[in-house]
Amino acid sequence: MDTLLVTLRVALSLGVVLALMWVLHRASKKRFAGRTSGRRAATVEVVGRQGLGGKASVVVVDVEGERLVLGVSEQGVSLLTSGQAPAPELTIVTGPVQLPVRPAPSADAFGQELALQADAPTGLPEALPMRPRNRRPQRTTLPTAQQLQGSILSVDTWRQAAAALRNRRVG
Repeated sequence: MDTLLVTLRVALSLGVVLALMWVLHRASKKRFAGRTSGRRAATVEVVGRQGLGGKASVVVVDVEGERLVLGVSEQGVSLLTSGQAPAPELTIVTGPVQLPVRPAPSADAFGQELALQADAPTGLPEALPMRPRNRRPQRTTLPTAQQLQGSILSVDTWRQAAAALRNRRVG
């Protein structure tokens, strides 16, 4: 009986916690969504940025039809100058526009191009060996004992280490 009572209490507590989390989520979503407070958000477009050195730069920004030149440094952002943003260049079209159209390549034209490429002397051998991409060629020569001397791969290094350990145990 006690087990059933404890299980019901745990389930009820879990349900209350989940319901509280859901209510808090809904409330925060309503509260923090669209923090514009009735105003329309300004559109900001970064036109250009030029670094001056270290952590200082000059940034040109368009904000609601006004162009601002800002100095940005570690200490903050300062307005260098402002003015009217240039109007976008528009082209007025009064009649139908004919767009250039490339003819679609046909299989015959492709075959002819392949035949021309095959007949052209390229100076390359007839058949090139193929190997998978992103794979280094395998090393075919094994290093000599002289090249391995003093490295961890050398047999002599392992013999010297074993001899040193034997001498420590004995002495």
